[in-house]
Amino acid sequence: MAKKMEWWDLPVPQIFPQTYLRVATDRGADPAALLDRAGIDPSYLDHPCDLTVLQMQALIGAVLDAVGDDGLGLDIGWNLPPTAYGSFGYALLCSETMADVLELTQRYWHLVGRGTHLNIHGQGDLLVGELTLQAPFPGPLAQLVYETTFTSLHRGFALLTGKPVTDTEVWFAFPPPPHADKARSMLGNVRYQMPVNQFRFPRALLDIRLGMHNPVGLKFALEQCAREDALIDTEAGRIVGKVRELMIFGEEGFPGLEAISRQLNMTARTLRRRLEQEGTSFKTLTEEAKRRDALKLLDDYSLDIQRVAELLGYQDPANFTRAFRQWTGQTPSQYRNTRQSA
Repeated sequence: MAKKMEWWDLPVPQIFPQTYLRVATDRGADPAALLDRAGIDPSYLDHPCDLTVLQMQALIGAVLDAVGDDGLGLDIGWNLPPTAYGSFGYALLCSETMADVLELTQRYWHLVGRGTHLNIHGQGDLLVGELTLQAPFPGPLAQLVYETTFTSLHRGFALLTGKPVTDTEVWFAFPPPPHADKARSMLGNVRYQMPVNQFRFPRALLDIRLGMHNPVGLKFALEQCAREDALIDTEAGRIVGKVRELMIFGEEGFPGLEAISRQLNMTARTLRRRLEQEGTSFKTLTEEAKRRDALKLLDDYSLDIQRVAELLGYQDPANFTRAFRQWTGQTPSQYRNTRQSA
């Protein structure tokens, strides 16, 4: 039996390393030197191929060291419109509505967003795409990944709908960088030091019909996506996503390790080991789910904070406040004040 592919060995589509190299070259860097610094054979320039997640991390670090970060992630993302994403991007372009685009993005994100997880969920009149990293990217590299992804999404929205995107909001969990003004000029409403990294947009956008809809092209693109999906180890890096989907608050609170391992037809020990292989833990995912639902509930201003705490299973609101501060660096009241002052 073939050895299961771990997240760090997953292939990253070559459009990503090539875009990093092209943008770095435009800024005066030597691409061969960048590859050498990343531990990648410079012959890659003559024979480009997919890199692994670990190699891609090394390349991003080499580029960042060589050219600095004056909005590098923003420029990388701007150079990754839907047309850059192969069959997946072609499927988006051929879709009938933005609702179809969102459904396909959720279904096939793992084909292009290696080492990341994009969870799209509703929050009142908004839809929220929350990006989390499955691979342990160091701080500056993580910031670059978030900026790249959300800039690509923002530009993709504009190209697909055929009109400027003015009613979206981008949340970054890190402090404002020196290039914050550049980010706002490119992405519009950008907010820093938020509890999570999210791309937020009105639910009404789902009804927009796309001018490039092509049923025949869509069918072909989806067949290609299915083939690509079959060529990779679809379990590698996916257990985290499955646990996230099952981490739903119920009458007895959030499900425990034993309950979710049973739903996944594995032992608790195996689930714990698989999560460790993917760079996380069951406790971390539980805390992530609590934070996710806390943010949803706090955005409903008809609920007072004590009621939010009760709905999340906290008998003592002080314990909820303590946990929320650990997750976000803010108290629930501070978070609400920040949202209301936006």
